[in-house]
Amino acid sequence: MPAHFYPLLSHPWGGVAIGLVVAAIGVILLVVSHHPRLGRPMGRAHTARVLGALVGAFAAFVLIAAAMSMIEIRRLADAHPPPGILVDVGDYRMHILAEGDAGGGPTVVWIPGGHAQGLALHHLHAAIRDETRSILFDRPGTGWSDPGPFPRRTATEAVELATLLEEAGEEGPFVLAGHSYGGLLAANFARGYPERTAAVVLLDASPPDAFIYAPAYGAAALDGLVRDAEQQGLDKIFGGWTNPELAMAETESEIGEVLRKQRALLADVGEAMAANGRRPATSFATASIFQEFSPDFVSAAAPDLVVYDGELGDLPVLVVIPDEDATGIIEPLEMEEAAARRAVNFFERVRVRYLEVSSDTRLIHTPPGTGHNYPYETPGFVLEVVRQLLAELDGESDGGDTERPS
Repeated sequence: MPAHFYPLLSHPWGGVAIGLVVAAIGVILLVVSHHPRLGRPMGRAHTARVLGALVGAFAAFVLIAAAMSMIEIRRLADAHPPPGILVDVGDYRMHILAEGDAGGGPTVVWIPGGHAQGLALHHLHAAIRDETRSILFDRPGTGWSDPGPFPRRTATEAVELATLLEEAGEEGPFVLAGHSYGGLLAANFARGYPERTAAVVLLDASPPDAFIYAPAYGAAALDGLVRDAEQQGLDKIFGGWTNPELAMAETESEIGEVLRKQRALLADVGEAMAANGRRPATSFATASIFQEFSPDFVSAAAPDLVVYDGELGDLPVLVVIPDEDATGIIEPLEMEEAAARRAVNFFERVRVRYLEVSSDTRLIHTPPGTGHNYPYETPGFVLEVVRQLLAELDGESDGGDTERPS
């Protein structure tokens, strides 16, 4: 699908607009069918009338489906108002939920993986907001935020996050804690705004290398995610969408187990998350952000996307990764032995790629048996890492010594 359609399709009324265009085509066919010249031979006029009628009937179906979907999205939005505030960041608004008192220390900003809404890490936010100031936010197109401009790019979203924090009156400095793809945004924010960043916690963050050079998964897998997101967006517009995670959560697979844990941890906000997920903007924003690694865009996007070695100076950076080899990632692909060895070697080394971005990076391993989605498998461990970091930063600001996380 051409990305030029994303801005239109991100709005619930996009389906109505499509229906009106189809209806206009039907009307044109019916009008043309009565033109005198088209009547010779008579078969042309008859064909045009039949086509006009069929197109008109299809347009009616599209309009009804789109209108019903738009009403349902509106109903869900009314039933689940934003828990935070909507902040103007430049002709569009972003949602931010900021709670707690920093007490003179840094504020924690949580960034979930994928292009997920802020509530995806609500369990961590809720556990620490009584100890410090904690922030969840929705990237444009997700949660309660407006769709915002397209294309979606991580470098753009780093600027949007900085604008959001400033306009919301959040002074910082900030500890950016980003999981997976969210870690890429955290690193980009720190690179662009080092004076506002106290530290970065990379929760098995995604380095661009994993998508650009990977001998398995890589850009081809992202192309599949883009197509899936586009299809889901269209399904949402016309009311035919069913959340695929519901079926996956019922399986006995590793991802099914993680989804069940996630559902239990986020039970308090689950209905609001589901309501937000019904918006087509969520899907098209996801499709757009993952296109920054596609062959058509990556050469232009990479210089603004990659955080190069040493670019974060002496900023504290915690690289928190599972203490396991990459065999489990590659085995399901059933690659040939030589190719599998190469892929395992790549993923094990790229996982620690962020250790080179600062002179003060620290490698921390998660508890045994945990994988990439450990913020849901062992949230207590994540919270303890962040708490120790906050204590260290507070000790430095007081001139004292505090033990670093190990």
